[in-house]
Parts: sequence; structure tokens; C-alpha cells
Amino acid sequence: MIDKSGIFKVRVTAMDGKLLFEADEERFSFPKMFINNMPVNNIIMIKGKDMPEIAADTGLYVIAFMRSGDRVRYIGRVKMSLDNQINIQIRDELGTLMEERRKYYKVESDLRCVISGYERDGTVYEFDTPILSRIKNVSIGGAFLEGTDPPFRKGDNLLLNFKVGSEIVGAVVTVLRLQLYSNGTLEGYGCQFTNVDQKMEGLLARLVYEIQQKQRQEKHEKDFRKEEGKKRVKGA
Repeated sequence: MIDKSGIFKVRVTAMDGKLLFEADEERFSFPKMFINNMPVNNIIMIKGKDMPEIAADTGLYVIAFMRSGDRVRYIGRVKMSLDNQINIQIRDELGTLMEERRKYYKVESDLRCVISGYERDGTVYEFDTPILSRIKNVSIGGAFLEGTDPPFRKGDNLLLNFKVGSEIVGAVVTVLRLQLYSNGTLEGYGCQFTNVDQKMEGLLARLVYEIQQKQRQEKHEKDFRKEEGKKRVKGA
């Protein structure tokens, strides 16, 4: 069965792998539909502008990007294609878990976080005043935290809190390494998430995706300003 609620993006390709289009979760849904008076639950309806018109019954692949970090490729067949909508029937029994390249994909970030305590050698220490820090890069597997005062040790388990959207996330990370600047001062900690269940994987995947989307938008705006600047120079 397709985990419909766990999908945050789909990529549609031809059978030869050529990219046709992508859509985030605001543009697709799984409506209840009927074919030959029989209910069908595995139709994905994707909307957008200037959609490619594809002949009915054309075979293609639908790659589902899951909040857990996995990618699942399904064989699909076009049922309806318009310039603003395409309906694809998915063969959910033919889903294939793809070799995962994104699950531990790391993104640069500047995410504020709070360290409320730590565990060392079996003893838990809670701070009266939590330590403020920043997550400088993050993946589903781990995070790099900026250096703190007082410093932590390799092997310490840190009690970490940060926001994903409007939700406060409580995580435990284990310090794997201390990274130093060339002058010997502490730059930060390479850490691994240790309490990653399915819900946590989903939250971390969402965080990584949101950071990627923000970075893409910032790049797009930067490129747009650059092109506009070139046009003004040419027109001067």
C-alpha cells in the first residue's frame, strides 16, 4: 500500500528515466475515483500550469519522496492528461525502494537550538539556564553544532531542542568528534541523532526539505536580481 500521507514530493519520469516534471505536496492528491464503475484508490492527481500533455495509457515512473527520507519508484499509467492536470494510476504493488542517496544528504543551515542538558558516563546533567547554540548543517543522520562554553566531550549525549515549522522538536545527539579551527579553538561538534524513530525521521526529512526549498528560493531571487542588473547595465 502507498503511504500517501508520508509523501511530500513526487517526480514523474518517462520509462527511459527522462524527467517530465516534479510536484510538491500542495499540487497533488489521491482522490477517490471510479473506473468502469469500480472504486480506485491509487490514482494520483497532479495539478499545475503548462503541464506536459501525455497520451492516455502511456507508461511512466512516479517517484515518491517520503518524509522518512526514502524514495519509492512506482510504475504508473496515464489516465488523463490536460495542460493543467494529469491523472496517473499507480501500480502500488510494483513499488521499488530506490538506492537511497538523499537519506543522509546534508544541508548547510543556521538553525537556532537549545541544549537543555547532557548525559556523561551514565549521569544526566540539566542546566539551570539552557545553552543557546546553532545547527550549522543537518541531515537525517546527524548535525554539526557550533562550539559552546563550557565545551562538551566526545561521547556526551546532548539534549537538543529546535523548531521544525511551528513544532518544537526534542532530540538526543551523541558527540562523535570535536572540530577545531586552525588556531586550536573549538569550532563545533559533529553529532549523530540517537533517538530517530519514524516520527523523528519524518520531522528531520521535513526540516532538510524546508531548508533546501528556502536555499533554492534565495538562489532564484539572487539570480533574478543579477539578471535584472545586467539588463539595466545594457540599457544604460
